[in-house]
Amino acid sequence: MIYGSVNPPVFARLPRTARTLLDVGCGDGTLARAIRAEWPAQITGITHSAEEAARARDVMERVVVADLDRFDGAGLRQFDCVVCSHVLEHLVDPWQLLRGLRPHLNPGGTLIVALPNLLFWRNRLAMLGGNFRYTDGGLMDRTHCKFFDWQTAAELVTQTGFELVERSAHGSWPGSHLLGPLRGPLDRFAEGVFPGLFGWQFVLVGRSA
Repeated sequence: MIYGSVNPPVFARLPRTARTLLDVGCGDGTLARAIRAEWPAQITGITHSAEEAARARDVMERVVVADLDRFDGAGLRQFDCVVCSHVLEHLVDPWQLLRGLRPHLNPGGTLIVALPNLLFWRNRLAMLGGNFRYTDGGLMDRTHCKFFDWQTAAELVTQTGFELVERSAHGSWPGSHLLGPLRGPLDRFAEGVFPGLFGWQFVLVGRSA
C-alpha cells in the first residue's frame, strides 16, 4: 500500500522559514510536493517502503529506506523542521526514535507531531458497548503499536527532550455536519474545551533547546 496525503493542520504549522525539512514516514512525497509548491526547501524523507521511496525521490533531495524501529538518525544532516505525521503510533518505541532525531534538529528548530486519539468520542462509544476492534485504517488501524490520549501525546514530546510550544485537537462535534454554517464554530468549540473527547487527532509542536 502506497501512502500519500497532506495533513492540513500539520501543513498549516510548518514554518515557512524552514529551508531544511525531514519528513519521517514520507510516503510517496505528497507533503514534499505541497511544500515545494509554496516555498523553496531541501527535504529529506524516511520510509520503510522501497516503492514509496522511488516515487518520493522525484521531489526530495534524499530518501532513506529504513525500519524506523531500528533507525537512530545516524547519517542525517541538520534540519530546521522535523515532521512526524501519523507515523509514531506505528512504532514499538517512538520515544527512542524522537530522542535519536533530536540532535539533528537545529537550535530553535521545530518538531511537528500528529497522533490519532484513541479516546475520540466514537471510540469511547464503541468501547462502552464492549467493542475494541482493529480495522484496516483509521484510529484503530491494526498496524498501530502505541495508543495516545491528550496527556500522553504531550508527554511523548516533552519526555524526549523537546519544549512543547503548542498542542491542538482536530475533530468534530457529533452531527455537526448537519448544522450548516454552525458546523465550524461548534467543532472548534468542542475541540478547544474537550480536546481529548472531540479531537480525532492531536497536533503537537515542539522546539529544540
